[in-house]
Amino acid sequence: MAHRPLPLLACSLLALALFGLAGAHAADMPPTTPEISAPGTISGPAGVDCLTFAPDGATVYFDQQAGWNGFIMESHRVGDGWSTPQIAPFSGPWQDHDPAMAPDGSFLVYTSNRADVAGGPALHGGHLWRVDRRGDGWGQPQRCPTW
Repeated sequence: MAHRPLPLLACSLLALALFGLAGAHAADMPPTTPEISAPGTISGPAGVDCLTFAPDGATVYFDQQAGWNGFIMESHRVGDGWSTPQIAPFSGPWQDHDPAMAPDGSFLVYTSNRADVAGGPALHGGHLWRVDRRGDGWGQPQRCPTW
C-alpha cells in the first residue's frame, strides 16, 4: 500500500502559501479604481478571468471561456500593450481554469477536467494540476494528489 500523506500535505501547503502571499501583497497596495485590462486584446466578448502574472509582469496567464470549453491563455507585454493571447502550450481540449502562478514563476497550478491517464476520457468535475517551468517553456502537467 502506497503512503501518500506527504505529497498531499505538500500540495495543501503550497495552495495555502500561494493564496496567503497574494493576500499579503494585496494588503500592501494602495486602493485603486478598477479598470478593464487590455480592452480588445485580453478583455473582450469572451469570458476572461483569473489573470495571473509572471514575476516580471511581462507575461500573463488567464482562463477564457469558449462555448462549453475553457482554455488557459498566454499573452506577453509588447511595448505599452499585450500580444494576441494564444492557448498556453499545456492547455487545450479540456476545461482548464483558474491558473495561479507560483511567486517565483517556477510553476503554475490550475483546475482541469483532463483525464487522469493519457488517452482517457475527460472527467466529470475536475482536479488540481501543476505544470513546472522548463527554461522558456513548460513541462508536462501533473495531477496533484487527492485526499
